[in-house]
Amino acid sequence: MKQILNSFTYLFIFSIIVISCGKVSPKGDIQSKDVELAEFSKLDLKGKFRVFYVQSPHNFVNVETYPNISDNLTIEVKNNQLDITENRPTEKVDFYNITVYGKNPFNEIKIADSVELNISSQMKVDQFSLHLKDNAKFIGSVISEKSMIDMANKSRANLLGKTALAKISIRDTASIISPYWYIQDLDIDSQNGNYAELNVDEEIKGKIGNTAKLIFYGNPSKKLKVTEKAMIQNKKLN
Repeated sequence: MKQILNSFTYLFIFSIIVISCGKVSPKGDIQSKDVELAEFSKLDLKGKFRVFYVQSPHNFVNVETYPNISDNLTIEVKNNQLDITENRPTEKVDFYNITVYGKNPFNEIKIADSVELNISSQMKVDQFSLHLKDNAKFIGSVISEKSMIDMANKSRANLLGKTALAKISIRDTASIISPYWYIQDLDIDSQNGNYAELNVDEEIKGKIGNTAKLIFYGNPSKKLKVTEKAMIQNKKLN
């Protein structure tokens, strides 16, 4: 009898583990849901969804997807940072839309997994920090004095606007294509097989390693260490 009870106990525990770790499939009809928020100026996103940011006098998030997919999200503000994360991976559902409405522009953004973030309005901040990894994508216009960009894996970025100083660390097969992001001074650390396309006015310094490729517009002075298989090329902007 004790062995039977133990078997049922193990089976119950195993079932709980499978349910908690399994993927979430859509159920029901697509619905729109608003979540009211405290103020925030930082953003951390992880999952498989698209995010649109709109400046607004009110702070809230609108999620448009199936009810159980929406319930799978953690949406909260801690220490002035808005976190939106999928608790369990999803399946059999296309990328769903999340719209973030906020009073303040972001000075720090972290994106992971396969999230795509699109900034609909131009943001103005003193310092801007962007961290991308996995298959994350960022599109947006930012005006700042200083920009810190960190990219890895297969992440993608397309920036507009301008910055006085850009410090970029890019590796793996990530790519940043930003010919209309006007940079005064660029400090770049480029490794592996990534691709960077940037517009620089005064100075480029740093290192381009492995098989990395840098296309730059403008006529800046260069203090670059370039390895044999890496490539840099100067082009004119049409």
